[in-house]
Amino acid sequence: MTPSLIASFCLFPASAIGCYAFSRWMRSRALGQQIRTHGPQSHTDKAGTPTMGGSVVLVLWSGAVLALGAMVGWPQHVGFVVASGLGFGLLGLADDVLSLRRRHSTGLTGPQKLVSGSVLSVSLFFAFRGDVMVAQAVPFASLHLVVPWVGMLFLSWILLVAATNTANLTDGLDGLAGGVCILVLGGLLWMVPTADNAMLILPLIATLAGFLWLNTHPAALFLGDVGSFGVGGIIGALALSNGLAFLLPLLAGVFVLEAASVILQVGLRRFTGRRPFKMAPLHHHFEDSGGGPHWLPSAAWPEPKVTARFLLLQGAFVLLALWAYGA
Repeated sequence: MTPSLIASFCLFPASAIGCYAFSRWMRSRALGQQIRTHGPQSHTDKAGTPTMGGSVVLVLWSGAVLALGAMVGWPQHVGFVVASGLGFGLLGLADDVLSLRRRHSTGLTGPQKLVSGSVLSVSLFFAFRGDVMVAQAVPFASLHLVVPWVGMLFLSWILLVAATNTANLTDGLDGLAGGVCILVLGGLLWMVPTADNAMLILPLIATLAGFLWLNTHPAALFLGDVGSFGVGGIIGALALSNGLAFLLPLLAGVFVLEAASVILQVGLRRFTGRRPFKMAPLHHHFEDSGGGPHWLPSAAWPEPKVTARFLLLQGAFVLLALWAYGA
């Protein structure tokens, strides 16, 4: 684990410097985030902020993992995790590039992301079937469940598509997605503290921490879909290959809440004509601007307070998952 720690200490400043340089480069070319017209009013100030900072995170992380593997040996599931992270990162990159070219907040459509993510998930299962076909821990029970290959194919598809898209939904406030991902990754490493996992997780935590140096409020750089999809793919692959697929919904509880809020908002508005939330995903429900008529109590917190409280909530989910795993 020592080489992974040394590499991680070096990656933190390298990531911060790399993200700063990338942000300057994006600004010099007037390339920045397009803001949704129906989003919170306070977010209009974010228009033009450099995005795709996740590309720096993924490049530094994958380079560090490959270098460590060459020096001390390859983790058993390194191919699956790296392929998942880079594969979904490329999907997010396509979305970011289309958004920048069109100067619109939407790049790929929702169905296009779902179909592409599904094809990638199924392809990863068959390419790395040996890494995925492991017994999965059952929450709050001291047993592991051996799932038939058809069930694992379905589970892999659901988990990878869900992890990437929910991470993307969470990426809406300064420091939120990066902070939540760091807590989830820390929980994964705490549950299965092997040298192989340390080689994959510690460098990613370090690069995300360096990115957060630029992403804290007011953000000078956004993660972008390349980052949220890429890191989501890494988290999903780590959960599958370590037998933690059934625990991931608890471990990444904020991701689940964000996705559930969108599903409820769309579904209830379609069938009842009323919105439960001021705005979805859930973090926007607690912000101090925007929104319309809704029936659930809301708040008017400034953005940094929403981020801080959601990170505290995510910390509680990590503790719940650790309890469920050790029960």
